[in-house]
Amino acid sequence: MLPPGYTARPLDFHEVDGFLDGPDVDLAYDVVCAADVGVLAAAESSRESVRSNLINPDAVADEHRLVFSSAGDPVALVMVEKDAAAKTIYVDSYAVPDHGRRLLAPLVAMGVDAAARLKAGDDWKIEAGAFEQDEVYRDVLEAAGFGEVRRFWHMHIDLASELKQSPEAPPGVTRTVVDSDDDRRLLHHLDEVAFAEHFGFVPHPYDDWISWFSDRRDARPDLWWLAWLDGEPVGLCIGDDSRIDRNAGHVRVLGVVPQARGRGIARWLLLESFAQGAREGRTAMTLTVDSDNTTGATALYDGVGMRPERVIVLYRRPA
Repeated sequence: MLPPGYTARPLDFHEVDGFLDGPDVDLAYDVVCAADVGVLAAAESSRESVRSNLINPDAVADEHRLVFSSAGDPVALVMVEKDAAAKTIYVDSYAVPDHGRRLLAPLVAMGVDAAARLKAGDDWKIEAGAFEQDEVYRDVLEAAGFGEVRRFWHMHIDLASELKQSPEAPPGVTRTVVDSDDDRRLLHHLDEVAFAEHFGFVPHPYDDWISWFSDRRDARPDLWWLAWLDGEPVGLCIGDDSRIDRNAGHVRVLGVVPQARGRGIARWLLLESFAQGAREGRTAMTLTVDSDNTTGATALYDGVGMRPERVIVLYRRPA
């Protein structure tokens, strides 16, 4: 399937300081960085984000492939995830710029073949994401039968020093830091309720869900917050250090249950995350949002001064 002169092999992982890791993560990270620089003129992902993507609860490690040139250099990567609840196989393909035009089509074909092995029925689908300006990769996906279904914005705001002051809470609203198993399970429950109507949402068991946030070196449990309205839990905000290489804080999850929306709770949590970032010396904050979000999130983020800095196009085809 690969052009002559290229070879592919699975990645090897072993435990390092309590996390699955190893030299192959470095090789994968090098490929992802080179691919990002070729498209964006900057590296988008941290090493820890790449490591997490390779070993997260949905990752199918046996299907990941590192591709090497005839000189033995790592030049491409395929990552495969299987979300049984969503009946979806996710395939991410990366190639360093000098090899992309030769390798991206074979990489996508490898992902499609993996999906055929992994799917558990005819109603399964394959999804892949591409940066808006990555015309080469997007053309390859479309030629392989993928169609655009959604766009997501990576949003950004520069933090000014005056943002260090915590914002005033809306009437009746308080915030607590998650510090117990009961709190973490409540966090999961609020996430399930707040995002139930969102594009692509499917419920997941607590143990799988919490691993996405806890099994990372850049996790910040002190930035896992619960919002309360008149003593009832109504919202959540989960931050992490996944953008620390850029001296930016990151809001991974921000949500409010439907019955408590319209009271400024999400805005307050977001501004508090800005203040926390500024107090820690961060120069920016980031988050990702569905550009067609139906709950007003994009207007909220725009209203506080955040702007899209990257656009991810989500593609889909039958598995």
